[in-house]
Order: sequence, then structure tokens, then C-alpha cells
Amino acid sequence: MSPAIANSRLLKIAPSGIRAIHDRRRATSLDLGIGEPSLKPDIAPFEAAVEWVREHGCPYTSYAGLPELRELVADVYGGKFCRAADNVCVTNGSQEAIFLAIKTLAEPGRDEVLVPNPGYPIYHKVCELEGIAWRSVDFAAADAFTPRADAILAALQPQTRLIVLASPANPTGAVMPPSEVVALARGLSARPGPPVYVLVDEVYRELTYTDEPFTSLADEYPYTVTVASLSKSCALTGLRVGFFIGSTEVTAAAGRMHSLVLMSASQFAQRVALEIFRDPIRLRAHVPWYIDQRRTMLDSARQHRLDILEPGGAFYVLVRLCGRHAGDSTAAAYELLDTHDVVTVPGAVFASNTEGYLRVTWAARREAVTEGLARIAQFLRT
Repeated sequence: MSPAIANSRLLKIAPSGIRAIHDRRRATSLDLGIGEPSLKPDIAPFEAAVEWVREHGCPYTSYAGLPELRELVADVYGGKFCRAADNVCVTNGSQEAIFLAIKTLAEPGRDEVLVPNPGYPIYHKVCELEGIAWRSVDFAAADAFTPRADAILAALQPQTRLIVLASPANPTGAVMPPSEVVALARGLSARPGPPVYVLVDEVYRELTYTDEPFTSLADEYPYTVTVASLSKSCALTGLRVGFFIGSTEVTAAAGRMHSLVLMSASQFAQRVALEIFRDPIRLRAHVPWYIDQRRTMLDSARQHRLDILEPGGAFYVLVRLCGRHAGDSTAAAYELLDTHDVVTVPGAVFASNTEGYLRVTWAARREAVTEGLARIAQFLRT
């Protein structure tokens, strides 16, 4: 008999609901579930990285990553307050950066973390793994789940140490308007006592489609930790390159944890990233495709009279369930897969406010998106 696993917190955390339904797909399935671009990446940065390795080998980097890469990342994503290489730690994807931020900034048994409802489930799962208390900040469907400063500020308690936000958000595609970003920064700055940190997940930052320019909290509030990645903007989900960006003190502390868990990110992956940031127009090279893809998705949803929440960013759309399907998005998603061979993600995966929806990605092939939405409409009519 094998010994019992000692970490009871780990055993209590449910496996990924996104992966669970993804693993049920068939060879014939239209996969509108997993958040992965169907585009191919630019090969030139890989070729440059290969040339570097051919000449220099593939040695360790420093724990925090290549200094020249970190300096360029700070220039793009550091905002007003984090403009130096020492403000950046290169991580194994954005998910590690999220873990580092929560692990570094919140003390178990003392502090509390606020997470968005709806929101990416890793936020609260990391808190549960670390024994850190967390509560939800609810955003409303009638407002397309847009993050609002008033709701966040009203949820603060004396023990609140960290707020987690995403803009553009997964699963909603909601983008926090510039006026709300400024209002949140002012409200937090005026709050007495020790500062409340804000972890802003900006992995979809390049993929915004609103009329107003994107505004980052990192430009308005000095106690911001930004998480960024190349996975979505550059179709590099498998490269596993992310970035933790914060004050020098916070980044150094997160870097110590990073060195204990992973030592450092891949030298080769960082060389690829370095080539991209040397020509940062590459970060938005895929945006025209996404704009066209989004238009196709909206036209198809209207054609089939699907009740959707129009996204301002990212590459997801929430489809509202109706009739007998409305009360159980998990059952609906599995039935849709079984009967119409379309993979989606139950809204319940992302917390209570998106129960009654399916998350559909429109980063898949165009034909899969249009046919998949047609099949979802047919499913709902039954």
C-alpha cells in the first residue's frame, strides 16, 4: 500500500474543469474550449535563438532571467513605476507569476485576498493551496461583468492584503475602462493603513477591441504587480514564458521563491522572447486576425440568434444557456459534446456568476467557430 499523501489542502482542490472536458473530446470534435490560438507563431525569433545556441550553447541564466530581456519587458509592461530590469522576473508562464504574487504578498492566517467573480479559477485555488483566506468581488452580468472600482473598494476589509484583477478578463473578455482604473487607484491610495497590493493579470493585454485606449493600473498605482505572457498575443502557449513585474523589493522576494521552485526559465525560450521584445511590434502582429475573427464570431452569433455577452478583449465569448439547460452549465457542456460534438467550457468553472453560460473560444479555426456556434444554437433549440 502506498503511503498517504500528507498535503490535505492539495487533495481538496478540484482538478481543472477546463481540462476535464477537454480530455473528453473526440478526433471529430470542434474544440471551442481550450484557450489556445490556432495561429502559427512567427518563426524568425526561433531561428535567431537557434543561432545564439549554436554559438554559445544553452547555459543557465540568472534566476530572474536575462537582464537584457527583463529591461525590455519593463519598458513595455512596467508602467510608470517599474521601468528597470530589477522590476521583472521571467517565469514559467503567467500561471507561475500568479502563484508567486499570491505566495509572496499574502500571509496565511493573517491576510485576505479578493478575487473576481467570475474569474480564472487558479486565483482562488492558489489561495486554498497556501491556506490564505479569500473572498469574491462580484461583477454583474447586466454590466457585461465589467470590473468596477466601487465594487472592489466596497469589498475591502482591514485584513485585505491583495486584490486580483484581470483585464481583459477570462472568461468574459471584459476590459476595465480607463475611468474605472483611475478611480480604483485613487480609492486605494486614499485608504488609511498599509497599502493593498493589486495583482493585475494582463496576459490578453494586446487583444483589446474597445474604442478607449487600454489603461493599465501599473500606470496609476505604485502597489501594482503585473502578470504578462507571450502565450496569447504571439501564439506561444507551449513556450511557457511569463513575466512578474513589480517593485524592486517585491520582485526580489518573488524571485527568491522562483529560484527555489524552478531555478530559472528556459534559456532558449528567453532567447525567443528577447527577439520578440527587440521588435515589440511583433506583440501585436496577430491583432488584425483577431479583429477579423471577432467580427466573424459576432456575425455568426447574430445569425443564429445566440444570446451572448459581446467581449471587449481576449478571445472568448459567453453564450447564455436557456430552457432546460440554463440551470446547470456543466451538464449542458457535456451534453453538447456528446450530442453535437462541440467542446466548450461550463461557466460554473469560473465561479457562481457565470453559471448559466458556456465559455466559447473564437481563437479556433474560422470554420470551427462558425460551425460550432451553429451547432450550439441547434443544441439550445432542442
